[in-house]
Amino acid sequence: MAAADPGDARGPGSRAVADMTSRLVGVLVLLTVPAWGHGALDQRDLLAPWWNVLALATVVAPAAWLAIQSARRRGDVRPPAVVLAAGVALCLLLWPYGVVDVDGAAQGLPWLWLVLPLTLSVLGTLGSVPVSLGYGLAVGVEYALVRVEPYGGSGPLSIVLLEVALITALAAGPALLVVAAGRAATRLDVIAAEAAAASAAAARANAALQTRRELDATLHDTVLAALHSAVRDPAAPELPRLADRALRTFGEAPERTSQGAVDPHALAQHLHDGLAVVAPDADLDVRGGTAVPAEVARALVEAALEAARNARRHGGGAGATPDIAVHVDATTDGSGVAVVVRDDGVGFDPRLVPPHRMGLAVSVHARMERVGGRAEVVTATGSGTTVRLSWRPAAPSPDGGPPAGPLAEDATETDDGVPTTGTTEP
Repeated sequence: MAAADPGDARGPGSRAVADMTSRLVGVLVLLTVPAWGHGALDQRDLLAPWWNVLALATVVAPAAWLAIQSARRRGDVRPPAVVLAAGVALCLLLWPYGVVDVDGAAQGLPWLWLVLPLTLSVLGTLGSVPVSLGYGLAVGVEYALVRVEPYGGSGPLSIVLLEVALITALAAGPALLVVAAGRAATRLDVIAAEAAAASAAAARANAALQTRRELDATLHDTVLAALHSAVRDPAAPELPRLADRALRTFGEAPERTSQGAVDPHALAQHLHDGLAVVAPDADLDVRGGTAVPAEVARALVEAALEAARNARRHGGGAGATPDIAVHVDATTDGSGVAVVVRDDGVGFDPRLVPPHRMGLAVSVHARMERVGGRAEVVTATGSGTTVRLSWRPAAPSPDGGPPAGPLAEDATETDDGVPTTGTTEP
């Protein structure tokens, strides 16, 4: 597809209509040239040399210009159309003075009659019905005055009036079509522009929403965690670490949009540092060597730390602390990474989690979904809890269509075949 001209303020629909009209003009020139070209050659001896030269300059040359413009990309056929219309009108006006063989001219139509369909049609590209209709009426009267005379073929009045009516219809018809197509294209351009503006506004609103959700998750994981710990036990040894983590998290907020990749060792170090604050007794195991995007690494770390914090806070029961294990599996072939947080605590019934609790919904599930990942929680009362966080880079679908999704192959299905990434029971 050809790139749009930066200086062309028209919309894509209007440009498409203009291009189509230009191509049709070129086709019309090619279709009509044999007829009026043959007529011009046949009648050249009936006309004075000066008139033939005038016709060559004001009719034949503009017709060739039309053909050239229609063949060019974004060629504007309106200037040669105006020149051709003026040339035909001038030649018709001077026809009585150019004829040198009246008897010969009386035997047929002036060859300019054969040019009029082309002239009137291309004049419609101006997109002005008044201009085209006014020109058609003026040229029609001019043609009628020539046609009824011997040097114009001595046409019967009834035939001449019919020819004038045809000229008028040819003048108005193409102009009406061009105007209708132009208005429709302009309306489509307006609709497309409004849709683009709405899409951009929606994208901005979505970006703001995602930022808000990330902020909610960060507040829950750091500030609220520190406050909960302070309320339960103001002298808790982990309270300074939680407070320090909250301050560092918000202090580093401007840098959290950084791009790049994080290798498994750096990912493990971030997990180790975070676990030292939220679950110091957790075991950490890392395998594989595939780097992941920075935003994915942040989501994996924050979601895993929230899962570990939940396990330490809620999984023990009766004041006990469950054993927590964090396993990182980063494949060496670049196909993805998984982080599994497992505890041997009391577990819970997912159906009993209050809807206002943000731990799993915002800090785990939503956080992974924002980066194209998935979170799966397997738990039941008395059976411990396993949180599996996974991410896979998007790849084109086998049929060449859009990416099938980062985790299309991992998605589980419900009984009705609908993929789910929700909390499940074993």
